[in-house]
Amino acid sequence: MKKNVFLLLLMLLPLANVQAQIINKSNKDKIGKDIKEGVHDALNAIQQDAHPTGEHELWEAYAGPRLGLGASMLVGAGGLPEPGVMAGGFFDVFVAKNLSLSIEFNYSHVGGNNIKTTRTIDGLDAQGNAYHTTEKIKNNVNVGYINTLYCIHWYPWPYRPVSFYTGLQFSRVVNANIKEHGGKKMDVKDDIYSGEFAFPIGASYEWKQWSFDARYLISPRRLASAQRTKDIIGSAHNMSLMFSVAYRIEIF
Repeated sequence: MKKNVFLLLLMLLPLANVQAQIINKSNKDKIGKDIKEGVHDALNAIQQDAHPTGEHELWEAYAGPRLGLGASMLVGAGGLPEPGVMAGGFFDVFVAKNLSLSIEFNYSHVGGNNIKTTRTIDGLDAQGNAYHTTEKIKNNVNVGYINTLYCIHWYPWPYRPVSFYTGLQFSRVVNANIKEHGGKKMDVKDDIYSGEFAFPIGASYEWKQWSFDARYLISPRRLASAQRTKDIIGSAHNMSLMFSVAYRIEIF
């Protein structure tokens, strides 16, 4: 029985191969044409003849990617600004001629640089006497967030594609570390608050399908939750300035 089944499979395999070749040959041109048409339609949807102004139709909506660079500081901890990046996407819908509501999802890197702390060192000298000394340490703080940003945009001039906006940003920590200059790196994800909120204030200018954006964000909530992190940054909180560019695709 097993031998007969095996022989039947051997006989069917060539027939299946011939049928596949017939199907492939007959559909090859059609499949190629469908792919070209799909690519063409996708490009047309992405590349639009846009002439932005300060007035829009009700429920006109846009979406697209956003990339940015900026700098952040830990207010209250001293130190220098930390360069950072931001990447994500947005959805924007007009609820009036000059007002729109937007939601944005992005990843951002914030923190602080050259944050100085003092460490006490206890030891014994050559004669066995106890001593205490201190040393100055510089630390870099790096925190990565996944952010959800809700904003309202106002276009004050009908013929100028300039908008100002504000709103509320909710953030979730995905990674965090503190690194001593020339020393060890310490994972502090569990030593800072996992959730955060911030208030953005920004402005944007649109050119064709591009949008150039500047935003300032400040969080009133302190970052550190555990003592070892408080020893380095105290009750510091995040502040950042970001510059970004977005590609706006009108979807309806």
